[in-house]
Amino acid sequence: MPTQPLDARMRMLVPVVRGLAEMLGPDCEVVLHDIRRLPHSIVAIENGAVTGRVVGDVPTDRMLRTLRNLDDCRDVRLYLTSHEGRILKSLAVTLRDEDGVPYGLLGLNHDISGLVQAQRTLAGLTSAGSQEGATASEPAEIFAGDIRDVVAGMVATILGEMGKTPAAMSRDEKMEVVKRLEERGAFLVKRSAEQVADALDLSRYTIFAYLKEIRRGDADEKPTDDAGGDDPAGETDTSSGRPAHDTPAGAGARWPRLRKAGKGGR
Repeated sequence: MPTQPLDARMRMLVPVVRGLAEMLGPDCEVVLHDIRRLPHSIVAIENGAVTGRVVGDVPTDRMLRTLRNLDDCRDVRLYLTSHEGRILKSLAVTLRDEDGVPYGLLGLNHDISGLVQAQRTLAGLTSAGSQEGATASEPAEIFAGDIRDVVAGMVATILGEMGKTPAAMSRDEKMEVVKRLEERGAFLVKRSAEQVADALDLSRYTIFAYLKEIRRGDADEKPTDDAGGDDPAGETDTSSGRPAHDTPAGAGARWPRLRKAGKGGR
């Protein structure tokens, strides 16, 4: 867990976190992430009981997916999610420096379960017809204090989507699991490759090989200006010929991709 002091930009935002929490009340969690400190990115949090998190805890699966695809995401994102049966209305704001490089995220998670129940009760009292099918479910988000729990939840979600256990999967199906995890940002954090390898009953170096093949395919489909320095799985220790680290690069070498948004107004 990082112990270095906050930089000036983060220190300036801590009173904002406190002020928003005071204004919005105990049902609204306000959290500040420093993405340079991944995976322990939370540097300030108020009303953390909403999701059970504290300073030094880790990003959610949704935040990792956003970090993996920042150029395709708006800097201000409002959405509904859920946690342990509670409905949360969430706001995520990407924080950028004067050059447009992202350095943090400010998030709000407002527990609106009581409001939603009241709304449904009022709708039931004032409606004249059947309400079957009127309730929509909110997608769950993985809030945790340990990044391994987030990655494990991402793996479980993808296995559920595919409807198979790792033991019943072919090589191509396991590569598809790795591809979806890559798309959702699972490999932005250290040692996630080892955890995924254990879950899929593969070696760590097989995961690296899959990632290299997946990223080579992505590069063929969508050329970039990067000169290949953005592939943590492809970097090798010249003395051993083995991958020098499992990710990050994941946190380090991948961050150069998080530049100015490529689309206007983001």
